[in-house]
Amino acid sequence: MDLRLLRYFVAVCEFGTVHAAADELRVAQPSLSRQIRGLERDLGFTLFERVPRGVILTAAGQAFLPIARDLLAHAARASSTAKAIAAGSGAGLTVASATTTVTDIIAPFIVSQGARGAIQNVVESLPQDVYDVLAGGDADFAVGTRVPPAEFRSEVVGYAYLWAQMHPEHPLADMPNVPLELLVQEPLIVMSRAHGVRQMFDNAVTSAGLSYTPAIETTSLSLALALAAAGRGVCILSDDSRYGLHTAPIRTADGDLAITLYGVWDDKHYAGARIQHCLSDLGAFVAELYPQSRH
Repeated sequence: MDLRLLRYFVAVCEFGTVHAAADELRVAQPSLSRQIRGLERDLGFTLFERVPRGVILTAAGQAFLPIARDLLAHAARASSTAKAIAAGSGAGLTVASATTTVTDIIAPFIVSQGARGAIQNVVESLPQDVYDVLAGGDADFAVGTRVPPAEFRSEVVGYAYLWAQMHPEHPLADMPNVPLELLVQEPLIVMSRAHGVRQMFDNAVTSAGLSYTPAIETTSLSLALALAAAGRGVCILSDDSRYGLHTAPIRTADGDLAITLYGVWDDKHYAGARIQHCLSDLGAFVAELYPQSRH
């Protein structure tokens, strides 16, 4: 099957009209229309229904779309693998991860590994999209904070704290761990409810039979840190501190609140052994970075 035609089909689906897809693909609209009709003949069914405002997928087209995307993803992985093999065993790995994880864990790990480190490139994405990047063939493995899809192989790399971050002169700054029951009595600076760290903190508060009212709720990590440094309250984040803030883990009856870090990869990946070795090294690095996390 012609991968070029599959790319054309997916582009029309994504842009909603043949005209918009043709502009993006830089092909003439009549030519793109002919190519799509040719693909429909090859498949033996109609992919699109033409409507005044563009095209919509037929039932058959809806069923075929994930297959087309999967074929393109596998082709991309095959191409990436071939290039890496051609480059020799020293070819570096690409990891997909959320920006916070890259900043606080992956980047420092790369520095610690020196010139011979395995990771050569990073694809940053939203936490919920990390495994989609891996599935799309744009990374060799992923480090995520959400439970991995069953089709991938995975292992727990380690745990990253949820931090209570406060001005160094704050009364709680002398504590190595801040008990949750004391923390909820403070003016708290928290992320919006859609943020994973906020959800985890709220779940811990509820599980402990406690409650709190946020002093400040924001969508900006930088603002949360700045407000805490200004003495407006204690911010709850998994990000490393700035502005001289004191950080402490949050203690619950079950231990310190921490996010699970998963290493995820395709079990059939040609560099599976290198990925596992890299994740082993990363796990040791995380254990040193957050030595008090015990689960």
